[in-house]
This record gives sequence, C-alpha cells and structure tokens, in this order.
Amino acid sequence: MKNKNLKLEILTLAVATGLVGIAQARPAEVYLNGQPLHTSVAPVNQNGRLLVPLRDIFEGLGANVNYSDFTHSISANRGNTNVQMTLGSRLAQVNGQRVTLDVPAKTYGGRTMVPLRFVSEAMGASVNYNPARYLVSINSNGAYAANPGSGTQVGGFRQISIPANTVVPVTLDQTLSSADASVGQTFTATVASSQPGDSEFPAGTHIRGVVTEVVRKSGSNPGVLDLRFRSATLPDGSTVPLQGQLTSLDSSSVTDDNGRIVAKASKGKSDTLKVVGIGAAAGFVLGRVLKKDGALPTILGALGGLIYDKTKNKDKAAEARVESGTRLGVRLDSPVTYRDTTGYYQQRSNFIRL
Repeated sequence: MKNKNLKLEILTLAVATGLVGIAQARPAEVYLNGQPLHTSVAPVNQNGRLLVPLRDIFEGLGANVNYSDFTHSISANRGNTNVQMTLGSRLAQVNGQRVTLDVPAKTYGGRTMVPLRFVSEAMGASVNYNPARYLVSINSNGAYAANPGSGTQVGGFRQISIPANTVVPVTLDQTLSSADASVGQTFTATVASSQPGDSEFPAGTHIRGVVTEVVRKSGSNPGVLDLRFRSATLPDGSTVPLQGQLTSLDSSSVTDDNGRIVAKASKGKSDTLKVVGIGAAAGFVLGRVLKKDGALPTILGALGGLIYDKTKNKDKAAEARVESGTRLGVRLDSPVTYRDTTGYYQQRSNFIRL
C-alpha cells in the first residue's frame, strides 16, 4: 500500500511540474561550438521546443545574465546585444524590438528554463538538431549581433532563419551550356515544392544565379560550368541576398535533419561542385575537377560516383549542358534570414521543429 501511495505521489509531482513523460524520453545532448554544454539539469521538451537552464545557455554563449525574483524578468547582454524575457510570457525583446516566442520561459523543479533556439539565435548563433542522435549543435562563430531566428517576430512579421550548409532543392528555369555560356551570365532557378512548408522558401520563390566559370570542350577535355547563387526573390517581390553553390540531392550528398535538408561533409579537398560534360548518352555530372600538370585528368563525381580520366574516356568528353527543368540543390554557404509576410512560418513549422 505504501509503495502504491509513493508511486501516486511521484506521478502527481510529475504532472504538477510538467515533467510527466519526459523522464521516459532520452534527453537531448547540447553541444556548443563542438564541445558538450554541461547543464545543471537535463533539457526539457515543451510542445516540440527545447528548454534549457537559463544561466547555462546564456553564460555558455558569453552573455552576462541577470534575473529578478521580484518581477520574474530576465535580462542578458552580450556585446551590443540585449535580450529581455519574463517568466510565463511569450513576449520578449531583442535590442528593444518586440519578439513573440513559441513557448515562454518557465520554471521546472526550481530551475528557470528558457527556449534554446530563441536564446541562441538572438545571440547570433545558429542551431541544428539531429533527431537520430538526440543532438543539438550550437555554433556561435564569435557573433555578437542579434539574429532573430525561426519562430521570432520582429516589427509585426516573423523572421525565418536558415542555417549555413542547408540545401534548397530547385529546378533550373533555362538551359545552360558551356558551348555558349559566358562568365557573368545570370540565370534563375525555381524553388522545388510539392506541398506548403516543405522547403526553406515559399513556393514560387526564384533564386538568381550567375555563371562564374566556363570551359569549352576541347579534345578529350570535357566542358565545365561553375554556377553560383546570389539572391532569392520571394513571392511578395522582396529580395533576400544569399551565397550558395550547386550540390547533388542524392543520399550520398545530403541528409534529412529533422525536416531540413543539409549537405554531408565532403571527403574531398574542395566542396565546390561544377557541371561537367561526360557525353551525350550519360548527360552531365556534378563533380570536383582535379587539376594535374595543367590538365584535367580526373573528375570526382557527386552523381553516380563517376571517376573520369581523359586518357581512358576520350569518347565521353562533351560540353557541360544542363537542361531547363533539371532538379538540383543549392547549398547555402552562410546563414540566411528573411522576413515572412505571407504566414509561411506556420506552414514551415509543420515540417521542421526543435
């Protein structure tokens, strides 16, 4: 009877503190700049958002934090960035700008817990989550400027943040060929989307690219095109600057990270992929062109693992040609943040959550 009462008391306490069910789940591990972030208590999952101890995360990011027991308010400073929050309130401020949180800061078991993604991105850090390993990675990059991320609201509109190394599937809007392309030539690609919220940008977004290198086919040397991406034009007409390059969308090149497509680490010396002509029958390959003695002897391909050697494949050399409608990936070299004026954040949140 005593054991039964004890179990009932424990369950009642778990429900009262909001921790029921959490103890049975594997707690997420948090890494900051590649090193484990040791927290005084385990992170708590609240409605799909991860809450972490206030001082552990703020001080881990190099911020000075003050908490008022009287007003239950939190104030943190790092460089020129100031963040203010109040326990139980979904309203916060980043450098005086009003921000709406998905979940408010709360108290669990006597500890003040704050939303990890909001705090990290408000302090200029990027956040990635690996659900298979229950691993949260925070990269501060030494940044001090505020960078409101996914789920924040500034000036009446939500801000959507996309971390570096994210891959955006697109389809080319026009055919490009090393036979007639020129350096500096611009082109566009349309964001590929089959249902609302499944891409980093709303359906109808066009990403502008530029040709940065052209090599014509010459003898046994195939044609080569190097394509980079510079901006995205959203359906509302606004333009978002970005820096991106081509990548393949096959499983050896990308992986799914909690609803977000990210590029896998390359084993090669360079992550830069170029369009390489390998013959009319085979089409083209995205590959790393390795130079040796001024020649182009070898191409390490990202599509199909092609290894092209000009001394053995003279009949396969062709112009690099990518047809309109070809589906490829744009890998972002740096984080991108844009203002959501169409309510896309809510659709996106159905696919990606922390």
